[in-house]
Parts: sequence; C-alpha cells; structure tokens
Amino acid sequence: MSTSARQERERSMSGSARREPGGSAAASSRRERGGSRRAAVRRARGASPDAPRRRWAARLRNALPPLVTVAVLIAAWQVLSSGGFGSLVPPPGDVLAQMRDDADYYVPNAAATMASASQGYLWGNGIAIALALCTLPFPRVQALFERVAVGAIALPLIAIAPLLAIAFRGDVPSVILAAQAVVFTTLVAAVLGLAGVDRTSVDVVRAAGGSEWTVIRRVRLPAAIPSLVGGLQVAAPSAILGAIIGEYMGGEEGLGVAMIQAQGAFDVPRAWGLAIVTSLLAAAAFLALPLVVRLVLPWTRSTDTVLGARPTRPGRRHARPAARVLRAAFAAVATLAGVVLGWWLLVLVVPGGAEVARGPLQVAPYFATGDTQLVTASGEAEDPLPYLLSSLLRTVGDAGVGFLVGLVLAVAMAVVAHEFPVIERVLMPISIALRSIPIVAAMPLLALMFGRGIVAVTVLIAVMTFFPILVNVLLAMRAVPRSAVDLLTAVGAGRVHRLTKLLIPYALPALLASVKIALPLSIGAAMVAEWLATGYGLGASMTVAATLSDYDFVWGGVAIVLLASLMAYRLAGALEDAALSRLE
Repeated sequence: MSTSARQERERSMSGSARREPGGSAAASSRRERGGSRRAAVRRARGASPDAPRRRWAARLRNALPPLVTVAVLIAAWQVLSSGGFGSLVPPPGDVLAQMRDDADYYVPNAAATMASASQGYLWGNGIAIALALCTLPFPRVQALFERVAVGAIALPLIAIAPLLAIAFRGDVPSVILAAQAVVFTTLVAAVLGLAGVDRTSVDVVRAAGGSEWTVIRRVRLPAAIPSLVGGLQVAAPSAILGAIIGEYMGGEEGLGVAMIQAQGAFDVPRAWGLAIVTSLLAAAAFLALPLVVRLVLPWTRSTDTVLGARPTRPGRRHARPAARVLRAAFAAVATLAGVVLGWWLLVLVVPGGAEVARGPLQVAPYFATGDTQLVTASGEAEDPLPYLLSSLLRTVGDAGVGFLVGLVLAVAMAVVAHEFPVIERVLMPISIALRSIPIVAAMPLLALMFGRGIVAVTVLIAVMTFFPILVNVLLAMRAVPRSAVDLLTAVGAGRVHRLTKLLIPYALPALLASVKIALPLSIGAAMVAEWLATGYGLGASMTVAATLSDYDFVWGGVAIVLLASLMAYRLAGALEDAALSRLE
C-alpha cells in the first residue's frame, strides 16, 4: 500500500473515531431514527411512561360513582331496617350473612332461572326480529303484527298463568312468559331501527337495481343496530323477570320458587338475598350485551351517522282527513276482529284451556244476562258489565298517573345523564335493580311504605315504565352524529340550544317508540298492583272472580284489557305521526 493511501486511510479512521465515540455513525443514526419511531408510536398509542397510571385513574373514576351509589343504598337500607319497616326490611348485615350461607343454594336455582330466561329471550327476540324483517316491505301487515304483539305484553297474569300451568309442565311456562316479556319491546325497537335510515341511501340502492331485500341487507340492517341493541338491552332484565314470574305461578325450581319458599317460611333475609342475586344477574345481562356487540361489530362504535334519518311512514304524510278517518275506523275494526280471533284460537288450541278459559261465544251471553256472583265494595250485587267498565276506568286512571310520572322522570334523567356521564353511572345501577325485582315481591313492600292507595300504585308503574324510556332515549341521544354536535359547538351554541335544537329532536322517534311500549305496560302494572295490594280496580275484580271460579268475568276482563291496551297503543301511534310529521 502506498504512503499516500495509507495516510488517507489513517485520516479516515481517525475522523470516524472522532465522530463515533460509541460506535459507527450509521449505527448511531439508525438508533436515533429507531428511537424516534418508537417514541412516535408510543405517542400515537398514548403509551407514554405514565399511561398505565392514567388508565388506572380513569378506571377508578368510572368505577367510583357506582360504588358510591351502592354505599348510599346500603346506608338507606340500614336506616329503613332500623325504622318502622324492620319486619320486611332486614339489616344489610343479616342479608349478607344469609347470602354467604346460601352460596351453594343460589347456584342451581339461578341456573334454572337463567336457562328459562335465556330460552325465552332467544325465542322472543328471534320472533320479533323475524316479524320486523319479513313485514318491513308490507307496512300494513307490519302494523297488524305490532298490534298483535301488544297483546303479549298486556295479557293479565291472573288469567294467563293458570292456563299455562294446566297446559304445560316443567319450565315451559317460564320460557313462554320470558318470551312474552320481550317480544313487543324488541319488535318496536327493530321496526324503529329498520325504518329510521337515510332515504338517500335507500334511493341509491334502488336506482342501482337493488331489490327491497337488498335495501334491507345493505342499508337498513346496519343502520338498525343501535336501536336494536337498545331494545335487546331492555329485554334482558325483562326476560329474567318473566322467567321468575313463571316460576312464581307454578314452577318446580328456580329463583322464583326459592322466593316463594322464603316468603312462605317468613325468611325475610333469604328473600332479600334472592332479590339481590336477581338484580345482579339482570345487571350482568344488561351490561354484557353492548360489550358483545362492540367485539362482534366494532364499526358500531362510530357516531358518524346521517342526521336526516327519520322513520318512514308510508301513506300517512299526505293523506286527506277523510282517508285518515277511514283508515282509523278500518284499523279499529281489524283490531277488534283480531282480538276476538286470537282469543278464540287461544281457548281452542291450548291443551286444557277449556278448564280455566272461556271463549267469546261463552262470555258474550254472560255479560248480556248479568248472572254473576260478584258484589261491589258496598256489598251489593251488580251487573257484570257496569262493574267491569267501572273497574277498568279505575285501572286506566291509575295507569295514566303512573305512566306520566315515569315518563317525565325518565326523560329528565336521560337528559341529565347525557350531559353529565357521572350521573348515568350513578343512576343506571339503581334503575336495573328496580326493574329486575319481581313486582309480585316488591308490591307488598311498596304498600307498607306508601300505603295501599294511589301512591304505591304510581311508584310501581313509574318503576316499570322508567327503565325502557330512559335506556332508549339515552341511547338515541348518544347516536347523534358527532359532526352535528361539533357544528353547533363551533357556532357558539350553548347546552340549552344543543338540547332543544339537536338532541331532543333527534331522540324524539326513540322517545315515541318508548311511549308505545310503556303505555300498555303501565296498564298491566296497574292491574298487578291492584291484584296484590289496593283491592280495587280491574286487577282486584278479576282476582275475586278467579277465587269464585267466575271465569266468564275473568276472560271478559282479559278482552277489555287487551282492547284498552290496543287503544293506548293506537293513541301513542297517532302522537308519533303528529310529532314526526312536524320534523319533516
């Protein structure tokens, strides 16, 4: 090697050594670039060194309000047990000790109840979704099936429970009542979601040659997921409650049977422990469904939906007044014919139905002749038809008061919970617990606390109607497109304007759909309250008739309750049409 080449090499090496004290310059550069990339990735993922601490702090903030709620409830529970309700409200310590001792007792009973509730949940929701999908291209048929489904939620337990106990054995009555409790709720939610889509998207698919089923598959089903999830969430505690009521009416095992045994033995701590277990199961079912949906359908997390999506109501928008009156009359006649036909088929088809059920051809002469064993509160005999109508008016009055209270509270709480998420985390555990406790177990306690008058009935009906309205309205407010919220914020709109101009109008279809669910539900809840506590109204009258084996009066009451529920549903539908037409 020449002297010049050797000197050049030495200079190069010395320069490299000066530049790269920890290694080569290329390696140093690569390390710097790699470190920068890793830092960028950490920043993109939020994985800063204190990220785990922030995540735990966020989880603690989310968990703290429910824990505080539980603590406050336990404190209130302790106060009640120390007051004048000690006979029905045991101290929390006694209940927790009983729950610890009964740990092995809960497992088989909870498994039996959840098995019946799960089967009823699947059957009821499957029937509801299938009806919504199959009748969507045929609005008149869909409206007919909706009216039929009202009967599922409005059938009085005093009449249907003995029929199911005679016709079926085992856990079949519990499965049927669980399915009955969810089918109407899910049907209304599914119809609302399938109809509330962007009409431009529907027109594009049709213009491209797509059939109605293509529209359903490509546009309506994806858009219906939020509303359907809300309906399925509301249905989960209802299915558990329906299964327990079925066990109350003649089951062989399950939480309902265990509650009957505890109440019969005056074992109040065990009855409270069973109620707590029921509430925990209902809460788990309610909270698990959105998590499953997010895992299976992650795209549903997006709130970038179309603001103009509204439920379609074919043939109603531009109809003339005469056509509307004619259509209303036709719907009333069809509803009456449907009730009579379904009533006749129920008695004819159900095994053993003739033993405790009466058909329309038997009940009509009974009310025409007035031959009855019933007496009024004054101790004098009265014709069955006037007695039935006066009892119905009392029941409808009770249901109306309780419904209005539940509606106002639910809407107010939905608005507050949307604006202040901490309120939702405080409120939702209480709502789930109240909704999941069987009304046949809760009503005696309500009667002791509030008396046997209108206050106790109003509290029970408000509890039954509060939960579905709250959940549906809150979910609808959350589904408001983020771009619309950002637009109002950018122009300086305050909270009041955002609520009145965007959130409440957008949630109006969900609110009106909830009203259609809650009105028939309130009539059924009023009858249960009258049956168990007040001693007046149609629920109490039908109970007295059942004890006298006067099944003609009982099934006349069933028919008139169904008609009243259908009229309430029709009234809610008219309010829905009037309100939504003003938004178009």
